[in-house]
Amino acid sequence: MAISAESPALGNAGLDWLVAFLKEELAPYPGRTAAVARMATACIVTMLAVMIFKLPNGFLAVFYALAISRENLRSTVRNGFGIVLGNLAGLALGLAGVILFIDDPLLHFLYVVGTFFLAFFLIRTLANDSLAFGFSIILIAASSVNIIWARPNSFRPDIGITLWTSFGMILGTLAAVLADWMFSPRGALADLPTRTSRMFVADAFSNPAYQVFALKGCLAATICYVTWAGLGWSGLGVCTVTCVIAAPHSTPGSSRQRLTTRLLGLLTGGVICGIGSQVFILPSVDSIVGFALPFAAVSATAAWVVTSSPRLSYFGRQMALAYYLTIFQGFGINPSLAMSRDRLMGILLGLLVMWLVFDVTAKRSEPLCGDPGHPENGIAIQRFQ
Repeated sequence: MAISAESPALGNAGLDWLVAFLKEELAPYPGRTAAVARMATACIVTMLAVMIFKLPNGFLAVFYALAISRENLRSTVRNGFGIVLGNLAGLALGLAGVILFIDDPLLHFLYVVGTFFLAFFLIRTLANDSLAFGFSIILIAASSVNIIWARPNSFRPDIGITLWTSFGMILGTLAAVLADWMFSPRGALADLPTRTSRMFVADAFSNPAYQVFALKGCLAATICYVTWAGLGWSGLGVCTVTCVIAAPHSTPGSSRQRLTTRLLGLLTGGVICGIGSQVFILPSVDSIVGFALPFAAVSATAAWVVTSSPRLSYFGRQMALAYYLTIFQGFGINPSLAMSRDRLMGILLGLLVMWLVFDVTAKRSEPLCGDPGHPENGIAIQRFQ
């Protein structure tokens, strides 16, 4: 019998439920170990490539290698293509807005708010969730992260950094597709049925729930953007991207459970694994091999959790993102605890604002179905369908 997604009250019964829940979710099943091995391999290959070619914002490249949906080989290839296509489209729109509106703070602010609304609207209405995933993250990163719009002597965007960041995301996606292609059973691609493709869901422009979702997401991202821009705290810039990644598109469970899962993922990946590695492991590391070993261990652990059902998979993705942000900033090892602190605060800000806007202020919880195709759910496991 499947364990209910709703947890009982705290106490012995709650502890028993938690133990049984984790035992069920983390138990091995056929194909899980192989899938985790492919995911960890893709992360390691991407990490090495980012370091060798000195690509900026390498944490996003490695995160993409982990986050791409791997329901099966065909879906991996299809989702990889969608992410690459969406990435290129988002990059083009992001760069166009930066070039056109960089010298006018008001117009640039309005443009950024518009991109927030567009990103969240497409997250809910595009039939291919991987296309929306690839489009929204690079668009938000290119349009809002590099610039403090409201302050004198504001940061100027570096077009080269944006282009190379996009290339790194594509590289991570291709590494995941290649790993699945090389190590999946032969004939797996040919034996799977094709799926009808369409651009938008059937009621994309008639269902007002999508506009409400986009407005809430836009409000949350705008609050984060104005907060970090007004404070001039550049390390918080990741908060707007966190809003997109944390969008409650299809995460089951109550609002309290979703927030708890995300905060625990942040604590585990960012503080325990990330800052813990910086304090206790990196000082004694003198080669890329010494760095790659703990990196591979954390990536494999996160991948194992990502291959759980949607009730727990987001914990693994949040854990991986927080770890990569702290340990793999820029194109090399990050020895700065202050930078790690700032990045984790940015994630925390994004998570809390999304919780306030979507859950606390909502009159009622909108039912969310576990969509196995959405990148937030990682791998769609047949036993949970």
